Amino acid sequence: MKKPGVKFLNAILAFGMLLIFVGVMLTLAFAGESPDFANWSIPVVIFFAGLAVLYSEIAFSRSPFKLFLGLNLSLYGIFSLVLVFDFFSVGLEALWPFYVVLTALSLVIAARTTGKVFAINYDLPAISLFVLGIVFFLFSFKIIKIPLSRLALLICPLILILSGTFLVILFFHRKSLLEILPEDMSEALKSEPNFTDMEE
Repeated sequence: MKKPGVKFLNAILAFGMLLIFVGVMLTLAFAGESPDFANWSIPVVIFFAGLAVLYSEIAFSRSPFKLFLGLNLSLYGIFSLVLVFDFFSVGLEALWPFYVVLTALSLVIAARTTGKVFAINYDLPAISLFVLGIVFFLFSFKIIKIPLSRLALLICPLILILSGTFLVILFFHRKSLLEILPEDMSEALKSEPNFTDMEE
């Protein structure tokens, strides 16, 4: 059972996140044209989901994975709302690679909570996604004239090979895998017999 002081702090955290959300919504409402409910309801749900995950991460169990997931959903929601309210002269067809960059940013922030200078299980995917995001921007703004679909056919096998290699590395370096997963799942895996024996 939680102490009254802890409950009070959690309530403050939840109320603070709610105020942030209301403030963001009011800013968007006053600054741009009012879109249809159907257009902005999905970004709002995504944003709220991110706040819920962040609240769980801060109030209950600290986990870099939860921090990454909460940040990513929240940033996705905010950026989607910005696109819905037409703050930019270009739309989703040009700015969609920014979602990839936001994922990379969320991974970098989550990696800093691991206490490592370079957390391979977070920083390596973050670097890869950031580079991909920049490349995708070159296509979305027509700087590179080759169709992205044609390039995807060429690099898709390479991406699959690199992704598979990363998963194999995680399989053998299981301590890194435990750091990615939520704390309750990590503890359950640690209790499994011989889970980390192959590393030794």
